[in-house]
Amino acid sequence: MSKTIIPALTDINIPPHVQVVNAANIDELFTEAGKRSMMGYAGNVFFGTAFIQGTRLQFTTAMPVAKMMEVSKTDRSKKKASVTEAMEHSNRPQEPAHARAVRDYLLNTACIGDKFILPAFTFNYGVGLEPESPVATLILFGASTEGTNTWPGVLCLPPGAVLDTTDGAHRRSQIEEILNNPQVEAGKQDALRHNAVDVKIVFEDNRSDSHQDFADCGKAKAIARSLITTFDVRDERNKRSRELVGKVPFLKAYVDATASNVNLSSKSRKIWSMSAVRMFVAHVAEHHLDKDYTVEQKTLDAEEFFAALVRHLPQLAALDKVKNEKDPDVTAGQFREKRGGDIALRGVGMAIFARAFLYCHEHDVDFDKMATLLGTIDWHLLNVERDELPKESTLYAGAVQRAVLPTWAHLLAVSEAGYRIRSSSEDAERAWQKIRAQLFEHKHEEAA
Repeated sequence: MSKTIIPALTDINIPPHVQVVNAANIDELFTEAGKRSMMGYAGNVFFGTAFIQGTRLQFTTAMPVAKMMEVSKTDRSKKKASVTEAMEHSNRPQEPAHARAVRDYLLNTACIGDKFILPAFTFNYGVGLEPESPVATLILFGASTEGTNTWPGVLCLPPGAVLDTTDGAHRRSQIEEILNNPQVEAGKQDALRHNAVDVKIVFEDNRSDSHQDFADCGKAKAIARSLITTFDVRDERNKRSRELVGKVPFLKAYVDATASNVNLSSKSRKIWSMSAVRMFVAHVAEHHLDKDYTVEQKTLDAEEFFAALVRHLPQLAALDKVKNEKDPDVTAGQFREKRGGDIALRGVGMAIFARAFLYCHEHDVDFDKMATLLGTIDWHLLNVERDELPKESTLYAGAVQRAVLPTWAHLLAVSEAGYRIRSSSEDAERAWQKIRAQLFEHKHEEAA
């Protein structure tokens, strides 16, 4: 093998326990890898791609699940560790909720032969090694050619060489727990072993930089909750929410599938987020009288319920007429601005609708009758327009509190600078109790 100087790696810090050699041609690369295998090399050989990223040499490959477990380890700090103690370890303490979520995901997908996906594991080789620790050899093809920064390669991990987990500790620990747990069926363990995982190895011997790698791995923006509801149909409530939106033309036109929050911005052309729709489905699923029913059964006629709401609530009926127009004269934003905002067009409105839906089932109320009654409610927050409120900070809060409609007063959180509308489950329940008393007081319903 040639030890030709590799131009691209001249200014790259390569840990002392990593040897990089150059193969003159692709045949030599495969010959060297085959030679090590045939001549009883006791270590592990991995084919992949070496590359430079962030002035470090890295290597990406794939490994069978069992092999990944064999050649890697996890070094966690303890809970409540000091800064000094935490800096001595590679990973954070295990978070039980996160661990359970990963375990449940694997048991419900990989362990039953279903489709699944795991992000790539990021490992390190170089940090915390002793002078006598084994030296890994990285054989590259074409690395002597100037201007290149990716190369086909073979990584040879000698006996005793163990990769340290930088990112993926929870995934690794739950795979280990499943494979070693005698209470997990052998068939499920075998199904998990039949998979492989993608792996990136960073050759870095500075522990602080390795910690930074872990921090950097966590900087990807979390997926918006509405988008998770849209995409993750393994969750029965998510699946039903997406189905409901798809079957109701009004919802299909006015539900935002990508919103990060339950409530949308005041200027949005949409009305509700997918998270708000899921809130409707979740409440019905949790509070339906028939506890043994599936989510699908509990919400079987939700499409008809929303169709009735669209027919009889004036704001929804107005928006329905223009749902297919490119530049409509009537928009959701206008309703959000009028008299302090329309409660029906917020997440708490969807939560109130869920309670009305259940009431129809529990008291045998026709959807059209319920929707007609809900259409008589004044859904606006205030009895004045926003620009009628005083601008002086000392007068503003009191004016808002005097202007709020009694039905929604408990939803109001006001300060000298502005106000917001609360939308917790408790707030929605209290609002529904007031509405129920107003609409069905002849049935001696309980007042708020």
